[in-house]
Amino acid sequence: MEFTQFTCPVCEKRFVNGDDVVVCPECGTPHHRECYEQEGHCFNEDKHAQGFNFEAAQADNAEAEDGNSDTILCPNCKEENEKTDFFCRKCGYPLGAQDRQTNQGQEQNQSQQGTPFGFGGAGMPPFNDPMAGLHNDEEVAENVKAGEAAKFIGKSTQYYLPVFKRLQTQNSGRFCFSAFVFSGAYFIYRKMYAVGIIITLLMIGLTVGSTYLSLCDGWREVYRSMLEASANFSLLNRASADSAMMQFSGADWTKALIISGMSVIRFVIMIVCGFTANRVYYRHCTKTINEIKQNEAPADVNKVLEARGGVNMPMAISFFASFAVIYEICNYITLTWL
Repeated sequence: MEFTQFTCPVCEKRFVNGDDVVVCPECGTPHHRECYEQEGHCFNEDKHAQGFNFEAAQADNAEAEDGNSDTILCPNCKEENEKTDFFCRKCGYPLGAQDRQTNQGQEQNQSQQGTPFGFGGAGMPPFNDPMAGLHNDEEVAENVKAGEAAKFIGKSTQYYLPVFKRLQTQNSGRFCFSAFVFSGAYFIYRKMYAVGIIITLLMIGLTVGSTYLSLCDGWREVYRSMLEASANFSLLNRASADSAMMQFSGADWTKALIISGMSVIRFVIMIVCGFTANRVYYRHCTKTINEIKQNEAPADVNKVLEARGGVNMPMAISFFASFAVIYEICNYITLTWL
């Protein structure tokens, strides 16, 4: 008989292939041999007089999980939670069926390696409080509960749930440093594809455009003078810097402002992304979650929230890498041809 779907009642660790398992001859409860010897008797010995049977108890638990019970038992701390809860109210452990299957695999690794992903100790959940102090039923937006938002957000719920609550109650957000640094790639990562692609293409266009102009006839000399003046200014050689800029005609100043303006616009876009990203993501989450709740059957809502939410790391990396490569190529061409 396979026992890998069960946990030892003494140490509460899931059985893995190769474990030395002892089964109680009276009720059928499996134990690690060393745990059984440590106890000196079956863990459920006090229930034998009532006719306790391990397989029957497991079948009853499975039936309760399938819908005949209004509560669900946390697989980590054994706390009873309402069936509508997404996370354990006591320890924050995810309670969704798909999450439990994933976490069962993590528990097997934990039993072999001691700690999952290098955090905490045996028996500890993979994170402490994914709800960041909010209850599942607490609203963070119009018709959107914290538990629903957590399912949709997927990663970094501890950061976003307080941000969403603050936007709801105070209409005040936080500066998003990730969006400032990665700009378009951040929005793509959070599956706001239209905004992310437009910003990335705009940044690429400004980079390529300023490079092209700086290499055109009549513009190259202006760009060289700008670089020379900038270098002299940084070296506190103000006289040489002023001399280089005094040679500019009205047309040269226009060219210099256009080339410099493209770089300034790129930086302004990064600043705007940093200040607006959380608010844009909040609206995206609110709109999408409400659409899912309106269009999907209640039994499918959680599944669809996870599928349409979360993040898209491969696509975000692809777009950011494309911009970075084009940026470096433009810098190389500019430095080589000037």
